[in-house]
Amino acid sequence: MSVVEGPFDLVWPRETWETRSAESQGLCPDDLEEASNYAFATGNATGAVLIIKNGYIVFERYSADRDIDDMVTSWSVGKSITSMLIGIALDEERIRSRDQSVSTFVSAWHMDSRADITVDHIMTLRTALTEPEASSFYGASDQLGMAVNRDLVGTPGEKHVSYSNADVMVAGEILEQATGMSAHDYFNVRVGDSIGFAGDWWVDGQGKVMTYCCMDSTPREFARFGVLYAREGLWLDDRVVSPEWIAHSTAPALDDATYLYYWWPVSRGGFGAFGLQGQMVVIYPELDLVVLRFSRYVRRGDGRAVKTPSNFHDTPSPENFDNGTFLSLVRDSSQD
Repeated sequence: MSVVEGPFDLVWPRETWETRSAESQGLCPDDLEEASNYAFATGNATGAVLIIKNGYIVFERYSADRDIDDMVTSWSVGKSITSMLIGIALDEERIRSRDQSVSTFVSAWHMDSRADITVDHIMTLRTALTEPEASSFYGASDQLGMAVNRDLVGTPGEKHVSYSNADVMVAGEILEQATGMSAHDYFNVRVGDSIGFAGDWWVDGQGKVMTYCCMDSTPREFARFGVLYAREGLWLDDRVVSPEWIAHSTAPALDDATYLYYWWPVSRGGFGAFGLQGQMVVIYPELDLVVLRFSRYVRRGDGRAVKTPSNFHDTPSPENFDNGTFLSLVRDSSQD
């Protein structure tokens, strides 16, 4: 099969998406089919795989019991969305700088050594605070209270953990205090309305947005977030996120460093937002390529996006799915 080598024209997703063949956008369809078959192998509980190239949908597949209108959930892909919102608040000077003390926004930290924790410490997991066990944190009715009422185990600026749900929950409080809006409302006003992404972000029992996880939407809407980052924060004529913030926050991932600013490294020139059990939005900016995979999600409980003992996320654990293997198969489809 003849695969077009480019250069390629870029398009923007409008109210609806345009589709093109993979080969017309420089990707080998056989390789994408192999990646899809890997993702959808029996037992892997994959609900959706979506590949965007140059702004076109070039590959899309759903499980037999799902379609384009069914919701998926982000799990920790939501952390990368929170990173974007912190960057926008910095661009708007609602947050003065990355060196600003978090105690400006969290009054409980005013009177002790936690006042030395900065916004940058929160974004780079260098708060030196204890980290609650993940399932206990997810199950707590007052998750922000648990995140705030932690003890120092070192000096702010020291890295004691490689991953923290509680730090990102505090980032949500920074956004709320800085903007006067919940993270969900700020997202809708500053991002969602511009790019056509209507996410449903879960809250804890106190009504605080669970900014470390748990936004529900369709794969196609999550793909808009990926395209926004592939295009350095530009959407049509609207500058949604500054290219300076995108460059700063994704540089560690592109340099293959550890997890910082809530983005993960991806080999061969990419960076990614990843969540529990293989949720992903991965961007290869030089290729204008966005790769998404989500589980078969069921929202358990009474239907509200409010975390209670009976309201929770159900995404089965895949039996034989590896993020790196899947992405390597997709990346092999490009000759670049």
